[in-house]
Amino acid sequence: MKNILTVLPHYNSMTIMGIDKNRRLAISVIGEPMAEFSSAGRNSYGLSFSGDAVNVATSAARLGLKACVISAAGDDSFGRELMKYLESEDIGTEGMTVVKGGFTGLYFISLGKNGKHEFTYYRKHSAASSMHITGKQLDAIRDSSIFHFSGIAQAIGSESGKSVSVALNAAVRAGCFISYDVNFRPALWTRKNAIRALESVASRTDLIFISSEDYSLMFGKESVSAVIERMSVMGASNIIYKCGGSGSIADFDGKLAKQKAFHVKAIDATGAGDAFDAGFLAHYYRTGDAKRAMEFASVNAALKCLKKGGTRGLPHVDMVTRAIRSGRRKKMRPGGDQAAGMGRAV
Repeated sequence: MKNILTVLPHYNSMTIMGIDKNRRLAISVIGEPMAEFSSAGRNSYGLSFSGDAVNVATSAARLGLKACVISAAGDDSFGRELMKYLESEDIGTEGMTVVKGGFTGLYFISLGKNGKHEFTYYRKHSAASSMHITGKQLDAIRDSSIFHFSGIAQAIGSESGKSVSVALNAAVRAGCFISYDVNFRPALWTRKNAIRALESVASRTDLIFISSEDYSLMFGKESVSAVIERMSVMGASNIIYKCGGSGSIADFDGKLAKQKAFHVKAIDATGAGDAFDAGFLAHYYRTGDAKRAMEFASVNAALKCLKKGGTRGLPHVDMVTRAIRSGRRKKMRPGGDQAAGMGRAV
């Protein structure tokens, strides 16, 4: 086991470990946008928009990055409202295509037994699941400093999976910093297919996020050193292992760093893992300080859990900064209800 790193070096260069900041967009994210209906009481649901790509892009935008979603929506009312939502969050829509006659996927969040959330999806054959990548979308990716994608985009449909491959090839050729969240969803594909997909992209990424829950479902429970070894053998150069209330561990730039989780009285952990990803990428993009980026990511994910839904609770950068300062003064305690990286939605 490597020594635990306390502070990683701070960089002021316009290029931070493979991140070229001299580009029009800070980050482009490919995935499936979805209309989200979150329980607001008896027979009542509130409409918002979510999906891992929308969650990451929204969080990145609220943290001050110029973000763009690469996907497709139907020419239905949800698709039209989705485009309005992206514009309202100052998220670029040049990477969005509207499919005539197509429909936008949606899901419901209901409060189940023992306070646990239950998710019901209507996404099969959605516009995003069958999207075909366009030249305009590839241009947006080439104009991005960071390209982020996940296993969900690979799993929702064969055409979507092919589009992800084309997008990844473009990002690699363009020299983007490439981050990948495994986001294994057994309802979408088999463990075997998820492992095969991970193995096919691991060596082409600059950073892989994987939660302890996803890892256990795919490979069984293993020690942290075994997790790092397995991922390294696959070709992963940098890994962040998200362990929910137990915090996170990074094997980054050849060194290990540990980060405690931050305690909040969580209302809904939906999208917390996406908030963690965006928080890390946003802070690292700005500073090159991976250790501080992990702290920022953990607080960003925790604060998201204070509201229902995948995007409603995503904080702006000043709120995260204040929470970090307050937490350092009060020595915010680890653990608690917050489960950064463990929200299972979308």
